[in-house]
Amino acid sequence: MSAGGSAPGLPPLRKPLGDRPERSYTLSSGYYLEPDIYALEKRRIFYRTWQYVAHESSLQAPGDFATLRLCDESIFVIRAQDGELRAFYNVCRHRAHELLEGSGNLRSLIVCPYHAWSYTATGELARAPMSEARPGFEPGEFCLRPVRLERFCGAVFVNLDDDATPLGELAADLERDIRAHLPFVDDLRPAPAGFLSDQYIDAGWKVVVDNYVECYHCRPAHPDFASIIDMDEYRVDLGALWSRQYGPRIRADNSAYPLAAKPAFPHAIFWYLWPNTTFNVMPGPAELNIASIRPVDIGRSNFEGHTLTLDGEKYQPRTDYFNDVLGPEDVGLCESVQRGLRSRSYDQGAYMVDPARPGESEHALHHFHRLVLDALGAD
Repeated sequence: MSAGGSAPGLPPLRKPLGDRPERSYTLSSGYYLEPDIYALEKRRIFYRTWQYVAHESSLQAPGDFATLRLCDESIFVIRAQDGELRAFYNVCRHRAHELLEGSGNLRSLIVCPYHAWSYTATGELARAPMSEARPGFEPGEFCLRPVRLERFCGAVFVNLDDDATPLGELAADLERDIRAHLPFVDDLRPAPAGFLSDQYIDAGWKVVVDNYVECYHCRPAHPDFASIIDMDEYRVDLGALWSRQYGPRIRADNSAYPLAAKPAFPHAIFWYLWPNTTFNVMPGPAELNIASIRPVDIGRSNFEGHTLTLDGEKYQPRTDYFNDVLGPEDVGLCESVQRGLRSRSYDQGAYMVDPARPGESEHALHHFHRLVLDALGAD
């Protein structure tokens, strides 16, 4: 990608977005507002990358399933009778009605609610009413179309690209980092509906990721967050396809939520995995939230995910802080930015980077924007 502009067909970058954030400027507003860019993102980003669906422990019994809405596609993951997890497009092969909604357990076949075409959990067409009257009807022609599936730190991911590099290869260093910081990760299980489990935001997905990957805004916009986490010790580190925000020092005496003098997890860590998956740990009892920033349309997104704990119980004061304070603060910030991007007074901003304040610098934002440009400029 040229340091001075974008690829042919993409909105122009009048100021350079090069490899040095301190000399670079952000994506232009056109990348957030133009329908052609959103259409390109669906094809070149979301239909080619690994997307989080659920934690494997929530899909233990035969027939357990979970669905995923990804732009214009619907996918489901199901545990078959042979014990294997499989993923398929959530579309009946007869007339394209969606097969499943939400999550749950099927005791028998997957039955389309439209015309009762029925499928096994391994994707074969088991029954098509009146098919015996159609000459030469071949059930094998109408099997469900499979989707690639992979496990990552106990989480189930899917990818619509049959030729995609395995997630375990793309993000092997991230898995090592997560396991090094969270030795309890394999013992976590889903808790009841967790914080921000289904949060719709009137801002595009890139605006929300922009906000997530930088903490330049944390002191002015999140005073309680800056109260519980010592921002002087905060840092942000980069991997090839991920970034990590780490707060090694916390304060038991804070305005966010009550903490024991020696909490089970005395740090804060937030991992971002390209393009839209987050792994979030705040101080307190051992607990992990895995959430995705899903595009709904060009100016709307959904922050959805699951909270995992060791004992199946959330630490409610922390959950309340996320639901009632931190979440609304971030939603307000993102929605204001989305509105501001439409102003004719704005096109590109500048990254703020200070080596003396690595946790509050915007080098991870620059990293994300470079990944966007690389993906959109690819063939």
